Amino acid sequence: MANSVVRRIGDYKNFLIAFLVPLLFLPLPIIVNTSEARCGYVVLVMGLYWCTECIPLAATGLLPVILFPIMGIMKSEQVCLQYLGDANIMGAGGLMVAIAVEYWNLHKRFALGMLMLVGARPALLMMGFMAITAFISMWITNVASTAMMLPIVHSVLKHLKEAEAQEHELQRSRARQTIHSTDDTVNKLNSEDLLSDEQRRVMHEEKYSKLTKGMSLSVCYAASIGGTSTLNASIPNLILKGQIDKLFPENKDVINYTSWFLFSFPNMVLMLVTSWLWLQFLYLGFNVKNTFGCRKTSRSEQQVYQTMKSEYRKLCRMSFAECAVLVLFLLLVLLWFTREPGFSTGWASLLFNQERKFVTDATVSIFICLLFFIIPSKLEFSCWNTGSLDITGTETCLLSLRKWKAPPTLLQWELVQKKMPWNIMLLLGGSFALARGCEVSKLSLMFAQTLEPLKNIPPVALSFLLCFIMAMLTELCHNAVISTMLLPVLASMATAVELHPLYIMLPPTISASFAFMLPVATPPNAITFSYAKLKIMDMVKPGLMLNLLGILCVNFAVHTWGTALFQLNEVPSWANVTTIPTTAP
Repeated sequence: MANSVVRRIGDYKNFLIAFLVPLLFLPLPIIVNTSEARCGYVVLVMGLYWCTECIPLAATGLLPVILFPIMGIMKSEQVCLQYLGDANIMGAGGLMVAIAVEYWNLHKRFALGMLMLVGARPALLMMGFMAITAFISMWITNVASTAMMLPIVHSVLKHLKEAEAQEHELQRSRARQTIHSTDDTVNKLNSEDLLSDEQRRVMHEEKYSKLTKGMSLSVCYAASIGGTSTLNASIPNLILKGQIDKLFPENKDVINYTSWFLFSFPNMVLMLVTSWLWLQFLYLGFNVKNTFGCRKTSRSEQQVYQTMKSEYRKLCRMSFAECAVLVLFLLLVLLWFTREPGFSTGWASLLFNQERKFVTDATVSIFICLLFFIIPSKLEFSCWNTGSLDITGTETCLLSLRKWKAPPTLLQWELVQKKMPWNIMLLLGGSFALARGCEVSKLSLMFAQTLEPLKNIPPVALSFLLCFIMAMLTELCHNAVISTMLLPVLASMATAVELHPLYIMLPPTISASFAFMLPVATPPNAITFSYAKLKIMDMVKPGLMLNLLGILCVNFAVHTWGTALFQLNEVPSWANVTTIPTTAP
């Protein structure tokens, strides 16, 4: 009976949480009745909804539209404007471009091409898998890159395993043929061969089981690491961009595509190298001679290389659509980099009045997206090949014109509707609305006053501590949720301890992507855990060290080239916020 009741309660758990949480914290705005308390009530409700996922994350992101007007914090139209901010639109444009790249299989062509360059040696093969996955995750979602690379990894390892087994069998058969002895010696040799064959088979299975785990984990880890290098590749990155723009509106475009890339790309490379070395040590037994030495390529590795080469040939030559998508993609990256590079005058300042920030990264992404809906996927017209200009040729051309249909464009809206993760837009909008509500209600200012004792902690130790907390929290909860809840607090902390906001906010934001220990931490972890049939400890053992390595790498980056790039050793004028104007009625 008791078990039945518990089971029934479990079935209605989400309903009970969604119903009881608002009632549980309702005395806070009723008794205290200040704008800070009312905003704190909204923060608590949304935080618990997000952490428990009693309702979908995107639905929780819409709560400010209801609660902020009711609580008298912001007008409804002011709240709704936060859902279509610059960071949201930039993210949407980047996702559309990623959909086009994925639809026309450019990422697969690039992956197979890179694998042919690195060869089939296991150590370098792991490096190639990690580099390819990280690069692809810079432009498309880490979920898509992981889902694409895992089957390739397992297919390559399967061919390598079979080819190596065949090579060993061939060597043993040749060895037997060279032996000439008596019948007793042959019988004894056969019995010893049977024993050694069984042992060799077990060792062969264990070797490739371990290698498969290492290769699979390297892909999912590289996908998360690669997502930190570009501004639109990860949700926490966009959340930081939006929070900085909302909480510090006077900042002079301190976070844009170029500045983020200049800081995060070297950090991504550093993290990839350290992760590769650690996984090499765990799963391959790191050996400098075998990894980098000039040794003869084995027959099995040659067979696997030929297999990858044949798979690449199946893709045939690049079509017009693939070339057009590639050109537009490169144009998008070029325009992002040269808009406001920082070290020189960008094209936006030369062509437009950038004192008022008319042109942003969102402008560029939407411009390129519109081209995807305009440019056709094929260049074909039946009359072009008509050589004669007589009446018969003209009639044939007119007839073909009547039957001719325009080819589809590079991107179809039906495909975008199907592939686009619209829930991310609402989740981002909810985070920006929450940040704006904290600012307007002066809850951020109250946090800043409360956190003033943290001035006594050395900034370096504070940065390490915040990164560790963020990395551990994202093992249990979605990194977008944790970033949404903590970044406004970190902005207040920066004001309280009189540090550059990015010094406090940037390292934890990147650390939010370093969740390598548990399957539930990130979607790439979950996909790999299921696909490779791993155990929990298979991820915990390497993941814990990688979390620590990631924290060390990002703090090293912040205290070296990050300090020079963002001038983190001094508090900028736009961050000296002592009073925050309110627009509450």
